[in-house]
Amino acid sequence: MNYNVSIIIPIYNVAEYIHSSFISALNQSFQSIEYILVDDCGTDHSMDIINEILKNHVRRKDVFIYRHNKNRGLSAARNTGLEKATGEFVFFMDSDDEITLDCIEKHYNAIIKDKSDFTIANIKLVGSRSIHVKDFPRECEEIPLFVSFSRRMWSVSAWNKLYLKKYLQMNRLTFQEGLLHEDILWSYNLCLNTDKVSWVKEKTYIYKTRRGSITVSKNTPLKIESLIFILNKMIQDWENGTVNHKYESEFAHMFSFYRFNTALLLLNFSDTMEKAWHYYNLLRTNFATLLNNNSLYSRILSLPFPLFLIFIYPSYSVYKILSK
Repeated sequence: MNYNVSIIIPIYNVAEYIHSSFISALNQSFQSIEYILVDDCGTDHSMDIINEILKNHVRRKDVFIYRHNKNRGLSAARNTGLEKATGEFVFFMDSDDEITLDCIEKHYNAIIKDKSDFTIANIKLVGSRSIHVKDFPRECEEIPLFVSFSRRMWSVSAWNKLYLKKYLQMNRLTFQEGLLHEDILWSYNLCLNTDKVSWVKEKTYIYKTRRGSITVSKNTPLKIESLIFILNKMIQDWENGTVNHKYESEFAHMFSFYRFNTALLLLNFSDTMEKAWHYYNLLRTNFATLLNNNSLYSRILSLPFPLFLIFIYPSYSVYKILSK
């Protein structure tokens, strides 16, 4: 059977949420969907719940389950889904979130109408507040895609976007395995290769934040090292001309923001103060780029680590309290 859309859903230890999540995917108003479920070897009964749902569901023949031989992480599961997907378009969904009943229909109609490479839609946030989830402004439709990405006008998450699979294949776009914050790098790479995007104003994805999730827990060395990896990739792209230099001011501001944001994460670090100091010095010296060197972010990061803690930690603590 030929499908228009492949929904890719990695599965790993989501027994508490998978029923409502999977049902929201199966109940889509759009008909031509294959469901690619990637079992990433969790230790709970998530897959038992899925199999129970599928026993009598009318769409059970449209569901294809692939199992890793060991736990490999979210990026690897998404890449497996991409390899197995047969649809003309692909849509990523996390297995503890939900999508609206007309989600795929709205994305599909937009991407077909505009003949674009991917879509971006708005998100409904449930749970803890987040400054990272907000409606994209109308201005996005009038400026280059890379500029809107640099200004953080829309969510970098890989989910809630419908992609032309041919576009992903032509640009060899996959997820960096072993990386946290992989969606920043994913969306950054998307914007290097196209301006053909469709904007879906409706909120088509229900994003659920929870205490103890990867987005609200303490910041590990892997999280910091992942962001440093991304910063290295960005500066390499700038130096080798992969990024169009007409976007110098936007790129510089974006780069400074992510550099500063990585330093902020050290204020809620899970390891020793000595290791936090080490990472801060890397951010302070290795990325002291001439680009936007006089920005507020850069000036703050010129401070030694003890002064950075003294000046920034009180404001950061207030932010953490208000965001709960």
